[in-house]
Order: sequence, then structure tokens, then C-alpha cells
Amino acid sequence: MKLSKRVVPAFWCAVGACVQAGCSFSGSPADGLTFHAPPGWSASPGIMGFMQFWRPPSNDHEVLMLFRSPKPLRASDVLSTKELQGTLHDMTVERRTTIQICGNQAASYFEGRGHSAKGDEKTIMVMTNTRSVTYLALYVRPIDRAPNGAAQAAVRELCAKP
Repeated sequence: MKLSKRVVPAFWCAVGACVQAGCSFSGSPADGLTFHAPPGWSASPGIMGFMQFWRPPSNDHEVLMLFRSPKPLRASDVLSTKELQGTLHDMTVERRTTIQICGNQAASYFEGRGHSAKGDEKTIMVMTNTRSVTYLALYVRPIDRAPNGAAQAAVRELCAKP
């Protein structure tokens, strides 16, 4: 009984502080970026402003994902995470390079192949730090399907809005 008398007010104080600080439980990580998913692709709800994905209307074999980390991350840390390895099994990075996006903003670019429950897949990923935040965009498609040009362009649109 005493615990609930302390927990309930603490919960509401935390919610109130979050609202005052501008937290959004359904916000998109794309807020504040020039990022745009391909026309006609449907978006999942944003997950606490940290993750969101988009799928084309015709199938569920392609996906565009955007992640926002509140702290800077290193590319080597992201590639070795259990979450990524759980999504694409036996992922092999075929190409890794530094590119420029948004004019002169450095970004890490990766191409890889892996296997998921849906079969062999090709992944392109761009990761960059801007305004002390790390953004990571991935486009995953079946290896035997031609890439969607708008989805490929979207992963490079991790530019902060002016």
C-alpha cells in the first residue's frame, strides 16, 4: 500500500516533466531532419522518437528504417549489436566507406548481405552524427529485387533542418 502511494505520484511527476520537456512518445526520429520516405510508403508510428520504419504498399519484403540515438555512437558498435545480427543473420559487410551528405557532413556508408526469415537480403545503411545525436538509416530489400531509388536516396537524407 505504501509503495503505491509513492509510485503513482512519482509516475505522474515523470509524465508531467516529460510533457513539459517536450517529449513525444509517438514522435518520429525524422522530426528535425530533411529525411523523407518514398512516396506512397506507409509509416509505422514513431517509437518514442527513437525508431520508425516505412514499407511500400505493394509488399512487405522491403523496409526503410530510421533510428535516432540520443548519444553519439560508433559505426563499429552498431554493426556488432545483437539486434542487427538478429535481424540479418550471417550479415557480411561488402562495402564500408566514408561519404559526404548534406553538403559537407561526414557519414559512414555500408552495403551488406545477409539472411533473414524472408530470404537473402541486401542492406544499405548510412550513419551520421549531427547536433550531438547519431542517426542511422537502413534500406533492406530482397537480393533478387531491383532497388527502389527513392529509398536509396532517403538513407542519405539525414540532414538537420535549418
